[in-house]
Amino acid sequence: MKHLLSLLLITSTALAMETNATSFTPPGSAWKVITFAGQTPLADHPITFEFDNEGNIAGDGSCNRFGGACQIDGDKIEVGPLRSTRRACEPEVMQQEHKFLALLAAATTWSLDGDNLVLTTPDGEIRAGLRPAPAD
Repeated sequence: MKHLLSLLLITSTALAMETNATSFTPPGSAWKVITFAGQTPLADHPITFEFDNEGNIAGDGSCNRFGGACQIDGDKIEVGPLRSTRRACEPEVMQQEHKFLALLAAATTWSLDGDNLVLTTPDGEIRAGLRPAPAD
């Protein structure tokens, strides 16, 4: 039953975003990064994030957990300041995380492209797909 409710919530959220993209409100939506600045995340180190009901964004930058404020007004988005844990990982994982977090903090607009959320920055874009809720 929990899985069915989760599926219904995800489906209704995705349908609402597709049918009325200009009124997209992210609380409760979870995303997995597909690409950022033309780069695909390392296979063993995915990047995920979600929006909460208090106007915050939080996620896994591939090595560390991160979080911060997130304001959305129409198609404009402002993220940050961001904070993160301070674990050390392999150099390529740390490089990926730093690049992603810098790009996320620089996001200025958002849009939907099918089922993908696209965050645009002056230096490129972050493309993320809707992520199913974890199974309980």
